[in-house]
Amino acid sequence: MKISSYTAVYSLTLLLSAALLFSIQPIFSKMILPLLGGTPHVWNTAMVFFQVTLLAGYAYAHGTTRFLSVRAQAALHIVLLLAFAAVLPFAIDDSVTPPVDRDPTFWQLALMATVIGGPFFVLSGSAPMFQRWFSETDHPDADNPYFLYGASNLGSMTALLAYPVVIEPFLNLNMQSTFWTYGYAALIIMSALSAAMVWKHVKKAPVQHDPLFDAGGVTWKQRGWWLFMAFLPSSLMLGVTTYITTDIASAPLLWILPLAIYVGTFILVFARKPLISREMATAGFSITLGVLLTTVVAWSSLNAMAMIALHLLTFFFAAMLCHTELANARPKSSHLTEFYLTMSVGGALGGILNALIAPQIFLIPLEYTLVLLVVILLRHHAGDGLGLRSGIAEFRRRVKEQGIDVLFDLPVLTLVGVIILSVTLSQIPGKLTSPVAIFLLLLGFAILFRKRWTFNMACLTILFLFPLGYSWKITNNQEVLHVDRNFFGVMRVVNFGTTERTFIHGTTTHGTQAQIDGYKLKPLSYYSEFSPINNVYNYLDKEPTPQRIAVLGLGVGVTACFTKEGRSYNFFEIDPDVVAIAENQEYFTFLSDCGSPYHIELGDARLTMRKEDDGQYDMIIADAYSSDNIPVHLITLEAIQLYSRKLKEGGILLFNVSNRHLDMEPVLHEAAKKMDMYAVAKATEGGSIEGTNLYAYPAQFVALTKNENVVSALKRADWSDTTARDGVRLWTDTYSNIIRVLGNKAGMGRIEAIRKKNENEAN
Repeated sequence: MKISSYTAVYSLTLLLSAALLFSIQPIFSKMILPLLGGTPHVWNTAMVFFQVTLLAGYAYAHGTTRFLSVRAQAALHIVLLLAFAAVLPFAIDDSVTPPVDRDPTFWQLALMATVIGGPFFVLSGSAPMFQRWFSETDHPDADNPYFLYGASNLGSMTALLAYPVVIEPFLNLNMQSTFWTYGYAALIIMSALSAAMVWKHVKKAPVQHDPLFDAGGVTWKQRGWWLFMAFLPSSLMLGVTTYITTDIASAPLLWILPLAIYVGTFILVFARKPLISREMATAGFSITLGVLLTTVVAWSSLNAMAMIALHLLTFFFAAMLCHTELANARPKSSHLTEFYLTMSVGGALGGILNALIAPQIFLIPLEYTLVLLVVILLRHHAGDGLGLRSGIAEFRRRVKEQGIDVLFDLPVLTLVGVIILSVTLSQIPGKLTSPVAIFLLLLGFAILFRKRWTFNMACLTILFLFPLGYSWKITNNQEVLHVDRNFFGVMRVVNFGTTERTFIHGTTTHGTQAQIDGYKLKPLSYYSEFSPINNVYNYLDKEPTPQRIAVLGLGVGVTACFTKEGRSYNFFEIDPDVVAIAENQEYFTFLSDCGSPYHIELGDARLTMRKEDDGQYDMIIADAYSSDNIPVHLITLEAIQLYSRKLKEGGILLFNVSNRHLDMEPVLHEAAKKMDMYAVAKATEGGSIEGTNLYAYPAQFVALTKNENVVSALKRADWSDTTARDGVRLWTDTYSNIIRVLGNKAGMGRIEAIRKKNENEAN
C-alpha cells in the first residue's frame, strides 16, 4: 500500500471518530435536558461524564499499548466496536424519570453510562490508539504522529459547529440518533481498514533526528505539568459555560461555543506550524481580561451578546495560553498514550471540580473566578514548569525588601485609587459617570500592562470585589438570612433593610415580601399592583367558582395571595430546596397566611403535568425561571399543546416573560398562530408602592386563550396583540434558536410606548 494512503486513511478515521464522539455530547444532553428542568448544571454534569469516560478510553488505549501487540490491540478494538453497536440507536425510554427528593447528579451520570457509556468509551480510545498504529507504519512521519491530533480535533470542531447550524434545525432527536448510528457503522469499516494497514509487519523508515522528541524518560514533574495545564482550561470551559447560560438559556448553541473554542485551541497549538505564539496568547489574554474586568465593574449596561462574546474571547486566550504550555511540553512518540492519558486526567479533574466538588464546598459559584486567577498568575510563566510561582515569588521578595511599604508604593496606590474611583462613579446615575469609570479602568490596565505583579494585583482585587457569575450585593443595609447551592443553582434569602425580604436565585429576584405591617401579604416584584397579572385576575374574579389554577414555578408562592373563595392552586416545582424556603414561615408567609388551598408537585413541570387530568384548570401560569434562564422545553409547541389539554374550555395560558436578555413574546406569538389561539401581551414599568419605600419591578406577560371574552376584557385594560419578530419561527422540542431572541425588543417597545402615552397625557 502506498505511503500516502496511510495519512488519508488514518486522518479520515480519526476525523470520523472525533466527529461521532463530540456530536453525541449535544445530542444526548438535549435528550436528557427536559427531564431535569433545563438547568445549566445538566451540561456540566454531562461534561463530567464525557471527560471521565474519555479518561477511561485513554486508559484503555494506554494499557493495551503497554501490554498488547499492535495486532492484538487492533483485534480487541474492532471486537469492542462491534459489541457496543448492539445498543444503537440510543434513546431514553419514556418511563425514565429523575428522583424528586434528592440531587439528580448521580442519577444523570448513571443514565448516561447505561445508554451511551459503551460506544462513548470505545470511541474515546480511538484517537491515541490510531496514532499509535500509525507510528508503527513506515511513514516518514511515523515517529511524530501528533499532526494526526489536528485531524481528530478538526472532526470534533466540525461536529460541534455543525450541530446548531445543520443537525439541530433539520433533524429531530430520533433522526439524529439514527444518523449517528450510520456514522458509527462507517467507523467500524474505517477502523478495520486502518488495522489492516498495520496487521503485517512493516519496516519503519529511518527517522530523522529531532531534538524536540529526543528526550529521555518522563518525570513526575512533567506529568504534573501536563495534568495542570489540561486541568485549568477544562475547568474554565465549564465555568464560562455556566456563566453564559445561567441568565440566558441552557441550549446546545451556548454549550457548544465554549467547547468548540476549547477544541479549537488544541487544533492551533498542535498544528505543525502554530499560528499563535505564547507571547501573542499572553498579550491577547491580558488585553481581553482588562476589558472584561472593566465591564464587570463599570459597564453593567453592556448587552448580553457582547458580554457572551467578551467572556468567550477571554476564555479563548486563556485556553491558548494553557494549551500552548501543554504542546510545548509534549514528549516523544513512545510516551504518546501516556501523554494523552495524563491530559485526560487533568480534563476530568477540571470537570469534577466544577460539577461535583464546587457545588458541595462553595455556597457561591467561585470556581470560575478562582481558576481564572490561577491563569492570571500563569501569564508570566517562563516555560520551564516553575514560572507559575514567579508572580508570588516576586511579591514575597518585594515584601521582604520593603516590608509593608510595598503596599504603599505609587503603582499600588494608583491602582487602589483607580478601582475605588471607578466603582464609585459606576454607581452614580448620569450619562457621563459610566464612560468616565470605563476610561479610567482601561487607562489603568494599559499603564500596568507590563507591570507584572501590579497588573496581577489589579486583576485579583477586582475579581475579589466582583466575582464572575455572582454579586456580593451586601451592604450595611442588607442581611443574608440563608444561602444554599444545589444542582439547580445558588439561592439566597436577603433582608433589605427592615422593609422587604427577597428570594434571589442566581442573579435574579424570584420573589419579594414586604416586612411592613399592613403590606406583608401584598404581592410585589413582578406581581405587584402595577403588574399586568392583575388584569387577568380581575377577569377571573368575576367568573364563577370553584377555580383551579396551576403555577409552573413556585418562587415564594406569591400567587397564592390572589385569593377568591373556591380558588385553589397547584404549584409545580422541580427544586425541593425552593419548596423548603417558600414554606418556611421564618422566611416567607404567602403560602401559610394568604389562605388559598394549595398543593405542590415536585418534579419538572412538564413531566408532572402529563399525569394531571385533562380539562381541569381555569388558568395555567408559566413562571419557571432558573435565575434569568428560561427552560426552553417549557415554551415549545409541544409544551403549549400539553398545557392546552389541561385547561378547561376557555381557559387561559399566562406566561411571565419579564426578562433582561430574551424576547419570548415572538416565540409565543408563533405558537399561538400554530395552535389557532388568541395571543395578547402587556408590559408595565413598575414603580413605588404608595406610602412606602417598596419598589415594584417592571413586568411583561403574554396570555394565550381561545376565549374571545378574555381577549376583549384584557384589551380594555390596554393589552394588545402579540408581535412577531424577523427570523423568529415556531419553537418545538427539536428546534429553538436563542440567538434570534436576544434583546427583549417587544418588552422594551411596550414600555417605551407607555412612557410616550404618559408624556402625552401629562402635556
